Amino acid sequence: MAKAKKEVSQDVIDKVGGVEYLQRAFLKDEVKGVEIEVIVSVPDRVVLGEYMKYSQVNPKKAQEILVKNCLHTDVDQVMASRHLFMGAVAAIAEIMPIGEVRLGKY
Repeated sequence: MAKAKKEVSQDVIDKVGGVEYLQRAFLKDEVKGVEIEVIVSVPDRVVLGEYMKYSQVNPKKAQEILVKNCLHTDVDQVMASRHLFMGAVAAIAEIMPIGEVRLGKY
């Protein structure tokens, strides 16, 4: 029997700006033999600003800001596992918006 896909409420969808800002991530803790599906969102400018504020002085706090604001399912389980936590950080970093720039001479 296939597992049901994880879903989030319409409130979460509205809060992040729509389903186009949500992604499924599959996190694995090889030590405990656990693999879970979670829903993450693209960090907005406020979350990115908070992350950047702490990234140099307190990287652990910066990563927790990302996970607590951009992970929408299984938060407690992910926070309790070092491997799942680092997987969530990597998943969120993978979907961070990077603007494209073209420069020209002045």
